[in-house]
Amino acid sequence: MDGSELLVAQLKAEGVDTVFGIPGIHLMHVLDALYKEPSIRFVTTRHEQATTYMADGYSRVTGRPGVAMVVPGPGVYNAMSGLATAWACSSPVMMVAGQIESHGLGRGLGLTHEVHDQLEVVKPVTKSAERVTDPNELAAAVRRAFGTMLDGRTRPVEIEVAPDVLSAAASGSPLPSLVPEPHAPDPDAVARAAELLASAKAPMLVGGGGVVVADASEAFTAVAGRLQAAVVNTREGKGCIDERSPLFAGTAWVNRRLRPVIEASDVVLAVGTRGQGLNLLPSQKVIHLDVDANEFGKHLSPDVTVEADARLGLEALLGALDELGVERPRRGDDLVRARQAIDDDLAAVGPQHGMVKALRAAIPDHGVLATGTTTVGYMCHLAYPVHRPRTYITSSYMGTLGYCFPTALGAKVARPDLPVVSINGDGGFLFCASELATAVQHGINVVTVVFDDSAYGNTNRDQQDRFGGRSIGTELVNPDFVAFAESFGAVGVRVTTNDALRGAIVEGLADDRPVVIEMPMERLPSLF
Repeated sequence: MDGSELLVAQLKAEGVDTVFGIPGIHLMHVLDALYKEPSIRFVTTRHEQATTYMADGYSRVTGRPGVAMVVPGPGVYNAMSGLATAWACSSPVMMVAGQIESHGLGRGLGLTHEVHDQLEVVKPVTKSAERVTDPNELAAAVRRAFGTMLDGRTRPVEIEVAPDVLSAAASGSPLPSLVPEPHAPDPDAVARAAELLASAKAPMLVGGGGVVVADASEAFTAVAGRLQAAVVNTREGKGCIDERSPLFAGTAWVNRRLRPVIEASDVVLAVGTRGQGLNLLPSQKVIHLDVDANEFGKHLSPDVTVEADARLGLEALLGALDELGVERPRRGDDLVRARQAIDDDLAAVGPQHGMVKALRAAIPDHGVLATGTTTVGYMCHLAYPVHRPRTYITSSYMGTLGYCFPTALGAKVARPDLPVVSINGDGGFLFCASELATAVQHGINVVTVVFDDSAYGNTNRDQQDRFGGRSIGTELVNPDFVAFAESFGAVGVRVTTNDALRGAIVEGLADDRPVVIEMPMERLPSLF
């Protein structure tokens, strides 16, 4: 076989069934190898940024690596925003990048798509980046990248290969996949954490994205129940517990409304989170459980650190609490009242609260909601109750404008059995609106809501509120989104009320075509 066939064979050995990419001259041999391997689906996007977004969405709902493939130079640059978002969200995404011909590497000859030192470009947002120069090493390089990506804290990786290496004859065969074992905790650290929690009078658990990524929601919920602890999550941690639980207090994202609950806790167990924004009191004892020891001490001052996979760490902690015989009287009425007060306060912010309630009423418990960097998306972080893990997608601290729609498409490709809804502002949606062509071509029936205020709404509101109403660059001229969707062969719907929004989403989820719902509105007030 040639290098391309060996690369594709190793992707198959690693369990890859989908590659998101755009064809190009540097990748022609890989495309031909994919044509010969029917078990791997190639999904063509309309812009390279969507390749990594869709790979990220694939990963978010499955926990399995998503794979993107792009040409070198501008292809890599265009895909970087998706890599950066996957980095922020600890998503296992692999990018296979082309390269210029080997003879031109580092010589500045002006070859097509040539950039200076492409590896250095991707390193800041990848866990590993490797150039493969020997076709016989492609299987080992792919396996090594997957192992690095999945070991400990999952994050993106990249390999790049020149076209002459892809076309060269390759000896050998694909290698068995080596999936790293999850990191187990130190028993002494677990024992110290259990003793501190057993002594607590008002414990609190904080669930971050690490709980969801590690598929640790069941163990997290069990520990919370054993301790009868107040539970707070982060944006990425939504899904760590069913938010209908009487122990759930709210989402700690710029949420001053949670301060009374947080400050009433004497011992805090933070799992899979940086702890940014919690602003704990000096008197509070802190246990920080995270697979990435580099996070210890950044935003929290822990009394006990447990370096471990979230699921294994929580399961060990639950066992230690059993040995100590920790049992607590049922708690919840106070937290239910606190949560209701928070929701009432959020309802007073503005119309977006009702929009979020309409979304929740329309989307089944197992349905996936991808939230854009938009005013309604911000309200979702605090007011959209999530009932199951891997059903809520955000861009975390990267705050990536435009990621939402293509990421939702990737989620739907991965799990066609799940209802998937994306919510976007008009500005963000148009970043990747051409992917409607991808959705129609590949039969990806995502329901996409576009909240249209003819502006980069959050930024425009800042100009209105903080800069004397001096608007520059934030007011937009938009297409007719209904006609726009229909021009691609998708379904277009316009609604003006929350009841109509709920009904349109329900109808859209029953359709087998991509659906775009436009909701015109005035500028919404700030959640902050």
